[in-house]
Amino acid sequence: MTTFKLPDLGEGLPDAEIHEWYVAQGDTVKVDQPLVAMETAKAVVDVPSPFTGKVLKLCGKKGDMIQTGAALVEFEEEKPAQQTKVAAPIGFQETDKGTVVGVIESGHVVLVESPTGIAVKTSSAAVKATPAVRMLANTLGVDLTAVVGSGPGSVITTEDVKRVALAATHVSNKDGISKQKPTVPLKDTLGEPLRGARRTMAQVMANSHAQVVPVTLTEDADMHRWPDKIDITLRIIQAIIAACQAEPILNAHFYGETLSHALRKEINLGIAVDTPEGLYVPVIRDIARLSTISLRETINAFKEKAKTNAFSPQELQDNTITLSNFGTIIGRYANPIVVPPTVAILGIGKLRYQVVAEVGKPAIHPVLPISLTFDHRAVTGGEAARFLAAFIDSIEQA
Repeated sequence: MTTFKLPDLGEGLPDAEIHEWYVAQGDTVKVDQPLVAMETAKAVVDVPSPFTGKVLKLCGKKGDMIQTGAALVEFEEEKPAQQTKVAAPIGFQETDKGTVVGVIESGHVVLVESPTGIAVKTSSAAVKATPAVRMLANTLGVDLTAVVGSGPGSVITTEDVKRVALAATHVSNKDGISKQKPTVPLKDTLGEPLRGARRTMAQVMANSHAQVVPVTLTEDADMHRWPDKIDITLRIIQAIIAACQAEPILNAHFYGETLSHALRKEINLGIAVDTPEGLYVPVIRDIARLSTISLRETINAFKEKAKTNAFSPQELQDNTITLSNFGTIIGRYANPIVVPPTVAILGIGKLRYQVVAEVGKPAIHPVLPISLTFDHRAVTGGEAARFLAAFIDSIEQA
């Protein structure tokens, strides 16, 4: 038996979610045949089979989170009649009894993952529960040694833990009548685990909050010079190019660990895209070199991919500055979140009509609210102000 472990999908994340299985137990697969679609870093990636063989076991179901390097599929590899045994390739392990859930059963001995991450032996009478079930029991205050497992091989399931926890919320009064203690419902206590893009967003936002020193600068742009029909998004991108050329330090990466920064020659613009599955930030590369037609075609392609979450990992990487056009929904100003290692994000609010002074007389002009958040570790207030001034000067032009 050969165990195929989840490889590093090239995004530096510790895990991935099973989006869809393309094969089933008992299937025979060939080299490079897609096995499973894994969702990670807000992209869905097909994982191909590295060889020909028979699927013995799928180590997880749709929606399960799999750690990078953990068992994904167990195979009976097809081998020629006369074949010299060679070392298994990296990512594979012969006769590996590991499972995704972290509990390894071999004969009458159970191998349980210790706090150090090393599997240690216990007797067959030891508690049989996955790390997720153990965490649930710890949250609900349930002693697993007092729980009778209903799963295969007496493995304790989440339902077993919930049943014991619920029973513990009932007490008897002096007449022997059972009454339930006031408590928060289990479902509310446990919550629903985040998946896919929303899970990644939570991790990225927490990382940003822990690292970045954000400052937000706001201003309005008077758009009365604009013609009636104009591609607003393209004008915003053109103004971003002008602002980055005026203050290149906002088109940069900053590394807090070494307190160093790197200016980027190319302007790789990440555009925040809102979808029912969560936030995506696909990247338009080297926007200063693209024609307006190419820019519009790329944006339209992103819109189509957002409908089915079809972004590739490469399309979600290496942005040097970010645009959030939240005003297409509602809102004037905001404090958009800077995601390291970038140092700036521009937020565009909802265009509105406002009374302004024009040659000493009141006039009604279209006004575009703008919010610029920058990482004050890498960017000074003056640099941010000059960037925003250059952006407004460019976008106000016809």
